[in-house]
Amino acid sequence: MKENIEVDKEMCDIEKQKLKTEIIKCLEAAGKDLYSFDKDLINDNGVIDRHAHERSICFRFGLYFHKYIDSNKFLKGYDLDAEYNRDIEGIKRLDYRPNGCYPDLILHKRGSNESNILIIECKGWWAGKKDIDDDIDKIKGFLQSDRYKYMLGLLIIFNKEKIAFNWIE
Repeated sequence: MKENIEVDKEMCDIEKQKLKTEIIKCLEAAGKDLYSFDKDLINDNGVIDRHAHERSICFRFGLYFHKYIDSNKFLKGYDLDAEYNRDIEGIKRLDYRPNGCYPDLILHKRGSNESNILIIECKGWWAGKKDIDDDIDKIKGFLQSDRYKYMLGLLIIFNKEKIAFNWIE
């Protein structure tokens, strides 16, 4: 019996690594598109360092990310949703956020918590440490939740010149 459990865990780890590899390809391509076509949302290169709201940037990134997910044979069947607060018939909650909690982006299959692949929180280069730490805590909360069972967690920082992907364990 113990041998079967180890084989199942090994298969799960291989599947998780393959999914992560394919997700990384899509994330990197989406990041390149964002900085090629919409960099002015992140940084106008002016004296005052104007930028759009985090949600606007995250939305544009999500559009590009979806394009690559939809063309990827391993990820095509998953849904990418923004600010998704649904949890089957209720709303997403964490113990320390009983009134509800919604991630910036999630990759999942709607209607179940059995296929929650990726939770993403996004921040701009102007965000403070407290805001970033709060998002990291939110990601960890969803990763550690027995209810939601997210496989991977990611904090994206939209820096002035390049996107940064910070994987959260």
